[in-house]
Amino acid sequence: MAVGDSLSMDEYKLTLASPEKIVPLDPNLVLPKPTPDLETAKADLKRAGYAILTDVFPEAVVRTARQVLADEIKREEAIDQSRVSKFFVDPDAKNRRLNRLPDRHEVFRQILEHPVVLELTKHILGPTVLNESYLVHSVDANVTRPGSGAQFIHLDASNGVGHQKAPNQSRFIWCLDEFAEENGATRVVPGSHLWNSEIDNSGATSYESVPAEAPAGSLIIYTDMLLHGTGANISTNRERASINFGLTPPWCRPSINFPLVLDPEVMKNTSQTLRQLLGYSSVMNGGDYPWENAPESIRSLCVPPTIAY
Repeated sequence: MAVGDSLSMDEYKLTLASPEKIVPLDPNLVLPKPTPDLETAKADLKRAGYAILTDVFPEAVVRTARQVLADEIKREEAIDQSRVSKFFVDPDAKNRRLNRLPDRHEVFRQILEHPVVLELTKHILGPTVLNESYLVHSVDANVTRPGSGAQFIHLDASNGVGHQKAPNQSRFIWCLDEFAEENGATRVVPGSHLWNSEIDNSGATSYESVPAEAPAGSLIIYTDMLLHGTGANISTNRERASINFGLTPPWCRPSINFPLVLDPEVMKNTSQTLRQLLGYSSVMNGGDYPWENAPESIRSLCVPPTIAY
């Protein structure tokens, strides 16, 4: 998350209440609408910085993912509520966040290697130099609950990347509930993917945003160059659940070292594609670094890096 390098988190949040500058929306920009057409979504992504693609996942898969997510959050809360709340960039402890999703159910493993996700990633990031697999940068869940506050508008990139001219991440939000402004739909700043060095991450600038409203099951697509943030859930009885994930080129370091986080037993019978995406390879960018000091349970999962999908 991009926060001011010279500010503490508390100091940064204080600046959001009284910004020195407010950047309005572009009144001439036509906002993307939910569409089942992949080419329309690609055009929306290029023009506005985000797109909303429908009909990617069957309704039964969406229902399964939503129920598993609710069950897993309940199970974690029974152990210790802090395991799923008080995320440091949330303004309060009402949201629920869940990690280690590939360990929890096959439905969360399947979405990472879905053909549409992989096609969009190649479209956004371009082909890899040595035909190596992209890597999962991160994957987690976010559930906004009634009364939860809005997250600050940010980039899914480090601060100080004003030189960046192209995305380093393909980003996806899988909507497990309907996304509406009332229940905390992700807010986006349309067109901000083109602003590069003009973006101010210090907190002194506020950016007007719009909710990315989408039906349940939709896939919101964007990149690490788009300003966005979780919306406030002002409803009295509506949750808003999502699976948030991103992929990155093989030369970028993912935010999570998945082979050291995930359960090797769960990964045993997974596809070569999934293991490539999660970083189970000793070869990267032409260098071979055998996992000689890793446990056998992890070494046995290692696969070649060349794309198998």
